[in-house]
Amino acid sequence: MSVYDLLVGDILLLEAGDIVLVDAILVEAHDIKCDESSATGESDTLEKVSADVALQSTEGAKSDPFILSGTKVLDGVGRAVVTAVGTTSCHGRMMLCISSL
Repeated sequence: MSVYDLLVGDILLLEAGDIVLVDAILVEAHDIKCDESSATGESDTLEKVSADVALQSTEGAKSDPFILSGTKVLDGVGRAVVTAVGTTSCHGRMMLCISSL
């Protein structure tokens, strides 16, 4: 699927091997593990949970339902609601800042 086909509010199906091109919040997650090194610079694999699990959790940062644009899904499957695309996404804002230098 092309990034040009996605709009805020769309449901995105995620599986291992996907590179997510938009920002999103997980609504359903089954053992999702992600590599956010392209967005954050951290090489650690991050485990993601669905938003409802994160809201009920008391573990703070360990309960992360957010998918950043540029993230690679390493394992698991899930569904997410698109929250930002293009220049309003995390990756898009970074590219705008870099291009303005």
